[in-house]
Amino acid sequence: MKTALLVSDIDGTLLGDAAALRRCNAWLEARRDRIAIAYASGRTRPSILQSVAADGLLEPDAVICNVGTEIYAPPEGDALHGWRDSISRAWSAQEVRKALANYPGLEAQPDDAQSDLKVSYFLHDAAPEQIEDIRSRVVDAGIHGQIVYSSGRDLDVLPAGADKGAAAGYLALHWNIPFAHVIVAGDSGNDLALFGEGFCGIIVANAQPELKSHQGATVFHASAECAGGVLEGLEHWWSTIERAAAPAGRSN
Repeated sequence: MKTALLVSDIDGTLLGDAAALRRCNAWLEARRDRIAIAYASGRTRPSILQSVAADGLLEPDAVICNVGTEIYAPPEGDALHGWRDSISRAWSAQEVRKALANYPGLEAQPDDAQSDLKVSYFLHDAAPEQIEDIRSRVVDAGIHGQIVYSSGRDLDVLPAGADKGAAAGYLALHWNIPFAHVIVAGDSGNDLALFGEGFCGIIVANAQPELKSHQGATVFHASAECAGGVLEGLEHWWSTIERAAAPAGRSN
């Protein structure tokens, strides 16, 4: 029975150092009977699964895609409809596009980055007041939405309550895994929501400033980059989680 859950971003978090990924994979494989793995990404499901096939990622138990708006568990199965139903009220991607049409500096991302639950733009080096202005336009249009801005470039408009952190919590509840046994890892602003649910957090050394500045009792700042930092964080958090989850006398 799996008693813990790793929810990790992919690009810049697990990917970026192939040798470190192999070491991280080996650590996880040795504990795969106890740790479920979910990848949480801004990418689509096909893109995530393509990386699993081509980039050396372990086969996951679930994928959280399109910045937390979709959950597939198992990855090749149907979406968790309860999650979709809970976030899609008072939301319209078409109305978002109308509200933000011709906004200065906003450039729609390619069609394969869009979905009926995510509207994505490029907006380079946006100032905080620009983000607030965009948020106000969405709210004033009567849309129950939120703005996620990351890497000084990527702006996503999502249904309110739909983000990687909330999706990770929904998945943990779906599998009856306590939040205290959930480990999350990321490197950019669209991962920030992963660190707001009380999970055991890992911020890799190559993280973007908007995430790297995040602090807290449940946040571990790794000294290594990419998968090396994820492995460092896993080793940091695992002994505490295992002591709480495993029968007396069991370790590693």
